[in-house]
Amino acid sequence: MARFDDKTVVITGGAHGIGRASALRFASEGASVAVVDVREEEGRRVAEECGRAGGRGIAYRTDVSEAAEVADVVQRIVDDLGGIDVLHSNAGRLRAGTVREVDLEEWNLTFAVNVTSMFLMARSVVPSMQARGGGAIVTTGSISGLFGEPALAAYTASKAAVVNLTRQLAVDFASEGIRVNCVCPGWVDTGFNDPQFAHDGLSDHDVATLIERTVPMRRQGTPEEMAAAVAFLASEDASYITGQTLVVDGGLLCHV
Repeated sequence: MARFDDKTVVITGGAHGIGRASALRFASEGASVAVVDVREEEGRRVAEECGRAGGRGIAYRTDVSEAAEVADVVQRIVDDLGGIDVLHSNAGRLRAGTVREVDLEEWNLTFAVNVTSMFLMARSVVPSMQARGGGAIVTTGSISGLFGEPALAAYTASKAAVVNLTRQLAVDFASEGIRVNCVCPGWVDTGFNDPQFAHDGLSDHDVATLIERTVPMRRQGTPEEMAAAVAFLASEDASYITGQTLVVDGGLLCHV
């Protein structure tokens, strides 16, 4: 497929995990990909991989929780690549703990990375999309934002905010041809959930048992499976879909 020929795609948290898989998926379909991440060296490696995958990649070292850095990087991307067609707002942070265990600094940092970054990125990329007559934004939420989960107070609250911010953006900009949707992964084999496993004292065997008992498909998802969902929502195949939450969890929420 070449659904993103001549399209510019911006991916935050693009240097690893779901973000990296998303970058490579878009590149394989012809996109020019801006890999935005605080991890500079890893971002450059992913940008190089995008070139080998069939597209083009440029890395931008940015802390997307900082307003000035976001405004600067978006302007640089527009200058370098001519505009923005797709934003995958994916940067995320997970630290385990109840409200008694999470201090205010960690609470604020989680919201800064998981929610404020999406507000800042959307605010900055929408004018470019408006100038091009439309675009697509896909946020990375989590099934943890759809129900309560033990000892994940800051994370679950922030991901619930992502889900409704997505809906609000969809309502505000649908008339201008900008679609906004959210992908909510379940368990994904990236290492992102390691802080939760460590908090709960789970061994690799414990995690495997947990997955088998709670996920009907009896396995974790892969970053590439999440990237496929992101690419679908960003493509014209989803041209009449906006404001929606696509759960990609191997059936977990059907089983809870």
